[in-house]
Amino acid sequence: MRIMSHYRKLPSKVWVRQSLSIVCLLFLYGHANAEILTLENALKRAEENAPTLKANYAQIEGAENNVLASGILPNPKLFVGLDNYPVSGDSAWSVTQEGMTMQKIGVMQDFPNKAKRKAEVELAQAELGVANSQTQILRIDLRQQVATAWFKRFYLEQKLALIDKLLAENGLLGKLTQTQIISGQSLIADAMTPKQEYTVLLDQKDDLSRDLTKAKLELHRLVSANPLENSSQIETLPTQAPNLQVDTAQLYHHLHQHPELKAFQAQKQVTESKLKQAQALQKPDWGIEVAYQHRAPEFGDMIGVQLTTEIPVFSRKRSSPLIQAALAEQNRVTADQEAKYREHLSMLDDGLADIEALNQQIKRATQMSIPYAMQKERLQLASYQAGKAKLTDVIATRQALLEQRMRLIDLQQQQSMITAQLYFNFVEPTQNHTEE
Repeated sequence: MRIMSHYRKLPSKVWVRQSLSIVCLLFLYGHANAEILTLENALKRAEENAPTLKANYAQIEGAENNVLASGILPNPKLFVGLDNYPVSGDSAWSVTQEGMTMQKIGVMQDFPNKAKRKAEVELAQAELGVANSQTQILRIDLRQQVATAWFKRFYLEQKLALIDKLLAENGLLGKLTQTQIISGQSLIADAMTPKQEYTVLLDQKDDLSRDLTKAKLELHRLVSANPLENSSQIETLPTQAPNLQVDTAQLYHHLHQHPELKAFQAQKQVTESKLKQAQALQKPDWGIEVAYQHRAPEFGDMIGVQLTTEIPVFSRKRSSPLIQAALAEQNRVTADQEAKYREHLSMLDDGLADIEALNQQIKRATQMSIPYAMQKERLQLASYQAGKAKLTDVIATRQALLEQRMRLIDLQQQQSMITAQLYFNFVEPTQNHTEE
């Protein structure tokens, strides 16, 4: 029995060691293979999975097929009939006694005028151009959304890390307070002050954790093929934010090449094609008819050929309003293009002004506000240790330092988001542009 007992214990120890080894290997493997969701990766994933882009690709495919179908002649018509069928006289109700009675079969083909067919092709091509121009616009909007969500999550994680650091410092402050109480330099009631600060920090951490969860889900919905899958697959972000460069001189120089402004050129092509279609209504269409006519055996068979054309009696009444409508649409597109240009110009002015102000505020925060707050905290803590200051003063300076650090993160977040908006809206879409 002792031998069996010993035999059972030995594999148990081996199993524990093996299990620990496996757990360690899995842990190391998981960390080694944990995916880092850089901004570049997030943008790439979002473009691969965005339903808006997929819908646009389907729209482009449909527009391409419309181009292939445009300008095609209408289907020919097959007809059968009976001409000159007698209904009175000696040959009444007979198809063989009257020489003019003919059974016929033939085909008809309508030919819309050349200008109309050409305008139809140009309209289909212009609508394809509009669909293609929407791709860049949707891509810009998507990349801005992803960048905003990415930076929002990144800086929330920075804030949480700061709170965790302060929570750790709070524990040291609690120990220092206990020492001061024991030495008689602090009141017993001061023992509760670090605990009160601790609860305040926990409340702030809960708020940040809530916001971070929302930010993770928001980013996950943008980059994932299946928004319902486990969001933990994209939880890791890099420790450094990307540095997007914005050349202010080039922004204004290439503003007219922005995809949203160039899209109006495609819309103008549509209106011009509609104008040509309306003008083509003033030109007549024509058609041809060929028939084989069969008569009684004693009479010969015949072939008939007939040409048809429209008489443009009402074409002007129909086309003139359409022409005026197309001209009005052209004026509308031109005005919208000018309005959009001014809107982009205003966005550039506002964005660059915001960045300039944020740069100055961040510089003051890093060089003045935070160093001053840190120095004041150290002095207050030293005064408290010397029994010359109250613990509440130390807590107040710690809270002031926290506010300054949080404000710096907020400023950096605003700077990153505005820079990303300018970069993805104005720099990236025109950076490969060469002047025509």
